[in-house]
Amino acid sequence: MPIELPLRVLEIVASRICHDLVSPVGAIGNGVELMQELGEDAGDEAISLIAGSATQAAIRLKCFRLAYGAAGTDKNIGFREVREVFSDWLKAGRILVEFESDLELKFSMPPRGFLKCVLNLLIFAEECSHGEGRIFVSMLEDNKGIKIITTGRQVGFRDHAVNALLGETETDDLDARTIHAYMTGRFAEHFGFKIAHQEQPDFDRLELQISF
Repeated sequence: MPIELPLRVLEIVASRICHDLVSPVGAIGNGVELMQELGEDAGDEAISLIAGSATQAAIRLKCFRLAYGAAGTDKNIGFREVREVFSDWLKAGRILVEFESDLELKFSMPPRGFLKCVLNLLIFAEECSHGEGRIFVSMLEDNKGIKIITTGRQVGFRDHAVNALLGETETDDLDARTIHAYMTGRFAEHFGFKIAHQEQPDFDRLELQISF
């Protein structure tokens, strides 16, 4: 079914994107100010700050472009691009990701929108890791989808995240902490995919699936 998003949802998505870009863009500004104040004495410190922050900003922009924008459904986007952009997304943190070998070959011709939804679900899995843990991505046994297993001491759904994912949250109740879960579910609905979840807090484990 077509996605019909209220203005409030679009506002929160825009706020989420801006929030995630404020830190690296701000750090670039700090590096420039340092160079202006110290001149040549700023040296490698300022250049390193600017270069690292610019890289982080570019990574986030590329990820948001594929996750939220029309680029995510481009027929030229393959599983390799999804794997690379998500791996880059995690580089600055303490979450490790591992992909089952040959996934990009197994999903060489996925249904339209599937890889976009996979990327969104991966970002959701990262949110559920709360900053640390491991994410393992593999194919479902029937070859009709992807399974994402997240493990770690702090793994678990944020408050109201599942309701947002399932579309059971009123849009007026959405905020920056639940907006990505909400969008992930709505994209899956739009393209006709099914998302399933299983939380096992006693084993520090969370499983997400997306199938077609």
